[in-house]
Amino acid sequence: MSAEVDEFRTPRPVAGWRIVFSAFCMAVFAWGLGFYALSVYAQYLAQAGHFSPALLSAATSVFFLVGAGALYAVDAAAARIGRRAAVFAGVLLLAGGAAVLPQLRSPVALFVTYGLMAFGWAATSGTAITQIVGAWFVARRGLALNLALTGASVAGFLVVPAMVAAIARFGLGAGIAGMAALLALALSLLLALNLREPQVALDDGVAAATAAPAGPLRMDARLALMAALFGIGWLAQVAFLAQQLPLLVPKVGAAAATAAVAATTAASLLGRLVLASIVDKLDHRRVTAASFALQAVGMGLMLVGDGPLPVIVGSALFGASVGNLITMPALFAQREFAPAHYAAVVTRVWSVGQVLYAFGPMAAGLLQARTGSPAPTLAACMVGQLLAAALALWRPRGR
Repeated sequence: MSAEVDEFRTPRPVAGWRIVFSAFCMAVFAWGLGFYALSVYAQYLAQAGHFSPALLSAATSVFFLVGAGALYAVDAAAARIGRRAAVFAGVLLLAGGAAVLPQLRSPVALFVTYGLMAFGWAATSGTAITQIVGAWFVARRGLALNLALTGASVAGFLVVPAMVAAIARFGLGAGIAGMAALLALALSLLLALNLREPQVALDDGVAAATAAPAGPLRMDARLALMAALFGIGWLAQVAFLAQQLPLLVPKVGAAAATAAVAATTAASLLGRLVLASIVDKLDHRRVTAASFALQAVGMGLMLVGDGPLPVIVGSALFGASVGNLITMPALFAQREFAPAHYAAVVTRVWSVGQVLYAFGPMAAGLLQARTGSPAPTLAACMVGQLLAAALALWRPRGR
């Protein structure tokens, strides 16, 4: 397939746009209930006296760790029952788990529920979206994925405020359950209408590969370094995002720190839209390195800045790359590995990355608690981003 082919216009213009929109809504659902809302669950369940903050933090880490392993189980299930059925099961698990959380009182039930929700997260988030969109696009895959995964950014300022408002209006149990049911119903109806496999196979064979990769995937130096660079970068990224307010409030106060969070979110959405239009024409390794380096620059500004301006500007620079860095593994997989291994490479990178970043919030919180200052955490995150940028530019030999 020629690089000049516009797959949004030919050979399947209508279906392609429907798939991207459906994947966008999947991202809103998955990141809304399975990422950003984790802080809502932790805050309100602790506030209601159901569980201690420490127990809820441990449950959040378990959620991400189980989710990393669940990626392989979901891929295996999708190969047997189809990606569509796997997604519907994931919607039920994630929304159903969120809905029952306020009713739980037993720590065992809490961890079991978070574990089941992790399977729902695995079936509806990054790898699932990457493989669904990858079955429809090759030449414009970067654009299609960026547009679809913009839903992850939208979830941050759409789902969480709506859930908090619902809790205030209807109470903890009804608020969370109502939001989960509304999102699940809307997404299920949309996917029932739109989610399907392309009838025409892609030129690079990805359509068949997304369901059943041919042959074993060997963990060579290139794949290991790819998993390491995204794992380290995501670890630093999630560690900062999970503790952004606690890190910045001591430096600039609550009002400026809140403005910095808003700047991060807005820059994330803007950066994703800007890169979407040109990413298919750029070198994926240089883009990834530049993205991590830009985050490091933002960290540096927040580290040395004394007033609100450098902190807000630094947060915006950091945020400009947040969304794009979950898109790049798919381009690495497409351009550096055999088409038959596209799905397996994406799953491997996401699973390693999720295991690492599961410890990010805990590590950031402990480091700040032990030092009494946000500076060591900011510096550690900046070092992680610089290391990830260096690894992105290293091109090892491998098949």
